[in-house]
Amino acid sequence: MPWQFAKFIRRPFQSLFYSMEYYYKEATELYKKIHEQDASRPQDFDQDLFMKEKSASRASFIMGVAGIEAFTNNVLRDFSVRTKDDLPKNLLNKKQIENPINYWRLVDKVYFLPTLCNPQLEPPPFYFQENSKEFKLFKELVEIRNSIMHGRPEPFLVLVKLKPDRFHELTADFPDNLWPISRVPKDFSSFNYECAKTAYENIIWVRDSLVTFLEKVDEKYMMEEKIELISPVINDNNVSKEELLKNSGKYINTTIK
Repeated sequence: MPWQFAKFIRRPFQSLFYSMEYYYKEATELYKKIHEQDASRPQDFDQDLFMKEKSASRASFIMGVAGIEAFTNNVLRDFSVRTKDDLPKNLLNKKQIENPINYWRLVDKVYFLPTLCNPQLEPPPFYFQENSKEFKLFKELVEIRNSIMHGRPEPFLVLVKLKPDRFHELTADFPDNLWPISRVPKDFSSFNYECAKTAYENIIWVRDSLVTFLEKVDEKYMMEEKIELISPVINDNNVSKEELLKNSGKYINTTIK
């Protein structure tokens, strides 16, 4: 049986967006099941459904923002035709002027990406409106993601209702407990489907806006996976698969196209 070595290239953002979609669908179904329970019998509620729904919602949120970051970094690497020096200085803040683009904040990379990657544009036209409701929401979602990744305990305001049987009821519906634009709880453990939905819809907007731009440059980029052949065809029947795996470097020829 002939063999040939190849490099398989799958861009990381593809699996991240897939995971976002998967966990969002999971959260949606679990949310439906939760609300199909008999509200008049809270003692019979399936607590496992609540925990699964929260976990799926959190996963969708994290995967979505991570997907945008991976997508943005890949696009800038593969299609950037400008440097930050090509941008008007009055549009850049001190950190953007001082640091390479690789070290910019994610929101700044996303904002400037269409200009950096489009040879037909002359600065300063931009694809996103920085003061739009959608872009402000995206900026906050990134801030929420960062607060999760670098989280430290902080207190949340709650109202406690004492009961004779020593159980108590907690109410946490205070504006200070929510992020101001998304209305997502600052307590990550409270994330549910509604938080995932807010993030999902905004992430799709950012992603599809970038895809709409990118398709003018390379319409296959979003979904394309490549296999690059890097060895001659190996027809030697005396060479086992195990031998090929163990001594792959012996057969690989990087000059093959």
